[in-house]
Amino acid sequence: IIFIHGLGSNPDTTWQATASPESSEHVTWVRDFLPVDLASNGGQQDIRLFFYNYDSYWKRDALPERLATLGSALVAWITSKIRTTDAERSRHLLFVAHSYGGLVVKKALLHAQGDPSLSYIAENTKAIFFLGTPHSGSSFSAWGRWQARALSLLGSNSSILADLDYDSIPLRDLHYEFARIDRATIFNFYEQRKIQLARLWFFTWEEYCVSESSATYAGPRVKNFGLSVDHYGLNKFGSRDANYRNVLLKLCEVTLSLAAEVKCSYAVPLETVESYTQRKELWEELNAKMQERHDNASVPYAVAISGLGGVGKSQLALKYAETHKDRYNPILWVDATDKELVLSSFQRLAAELQLRVNGNIKHGSALIDDGAVQAVLQWLSKADGEWLVIIDNADDFNFGIKQVIPKGKCGSVLITSQDKLSVKLIPQGCEQIQVGDMSLQETTDLLLHHLRLGNSPVTESITAGCERVAEKLGYLALAIDLAGAYIGNEADPEGALTQYLKDFTKHRDDLLKRNQLRGLLPTEKTVWTVWDTTLKRSTQIIRSCTPVFY
Repeated sequence: IIFIHGLGSNPDTTWQATASPESSEHVTWVRDFLPVDLASNGGQQDIRLFFYNYDSYWKRDALPERLATLGSALVAWITSKIRTTDAERSRHLLFVAHSYGGLVVKKALLHAQGDPSLSYIAENTKAIFFLGTPHSGSSFSAWGRWQARALSLLGSNSSILADLDYDSIPLRDLHYEFARIDRATIFNFYEQRKIQLARLWFFTWEEYCVSESSATYAGPRVKNFGLSVDHYGLNKFGSRDANYRNVLLKLCEVTLSLAAEVKCSYAVPLETVESYTQRKELWEELNAKMQERHDNASVPYAVAISGLGGVGKSQLALKYAETHKDRYNPILWVDATDKELVLSSFQRLAAELQLRVNGNIKHGSALIDDGAVQAVLQWLSKADGEWLVIIDNADDFNFGIKQVIPKGKCGSVLITSQDKLSVKLIPQGCEQIQVGDMSLQETTDLLLHHLRLGNSPVTESITAGCERVAEKLGYLALAIDLAGAYIGNEADPEGALTQYLKDFTKHRDDLLKRNQLRGLLPTEKTVWTVWDTTLKRSTQIIRSCTPVFY
């Protein structure tokens, strides 16, 4: 939020007021009230407040400033001081401007909009608070010009007041051009009390410095409010009175609305299975390695989880994403099984992030040339908050998956793959975790979960039965989970385990038919994964697993 003063003033005095008529204590409400009040009225901590100072003194020793040069100077200050990186240039802007400062803002935004390299300033300006801005001029400008001419020998600047006559053509043109390009929400606050210019006996001369008709205008995103102060009270709040609260309320309204726009984006189309069993050592290793920073890599944090199909790599990655929703924004999931699934994943992510996509991509182009891929990768490279991208099932490197691994100084990437060389997808800095078979205790816990014993005791025979089933299935996570789903449908847990072992050994073909009839077969993709896994294992495991998941 940038605060801009008016003519003949500066940031030190514009936003300052005495705490009370009886007190000599001075309060700068932007510094003393606003940070606390913005936070307490919605928890908005991610806001920065800036004073902008420009030379607006016009009575003596004045610079030959004009509105056009002042607008350009504001843009130059923004680009050189608070918007120097791509991440900063993507942030929202709000302006709070008093009197003539509002005209400087309008001129600055017109200047920015006219230059493609600066248009982000206008595009990211979400709201402007005009405090007594003379959109149509002021009758006081004539008095000011007369005074400036009288002080010309002292170096006054009457040119800065030249265009402020009420209903002047330059101000009409400025407002017409501004209204044409403006997309921000406008809050016009106008004075409801006149300024006392002179008093003699019972005669009092009072005038509005900027009338309501000049300080307000109509529009689809324009809101006009009166404050019970004169022109010089619109920007000076010595206490949290009703006038201050009216301005604060609208600032909170805008900041809360902007915060809702950037709420956490969790674009993960899957979730951990109901029977997910935590593997303590793997979990601790993953969390530790996701904290290992590599400054020379394309992303500072990256881990490749490798292991045979069905050992639980994807479930481990899903659990990490679900657990750390509050840390990363966004969290994105890419299915890297093949080129088509990668493309559809990026198209889904581009839609989730509401990105513009270049659709002029020729059929058969490389992955990196796709419009959705480019849009997502570019957005992530410029993001200034922690994000996480999970690349799942990156087993085939031949179709160009390496070229679409996201990059960015705030990024974290988690890869799951059956190939140990997946660690090389992110050169110069990628941790690796090897996922193997489940332990005996882990497989027993998983099968007991499926048996749903509740408060019933776990007998030694049930435990022994679970251990024998796990042994037969080679401690393979997916195989045991599927077997548990089958066994868990039986009313007698102990009898179900015993019967399963008998069926497993003697009636494999019959078991296959029963699985089909019960609708217990996994998806086609899961069947392929398990078969691919078993073909890479010993013949004994191939034969053992066949009845469970073909």
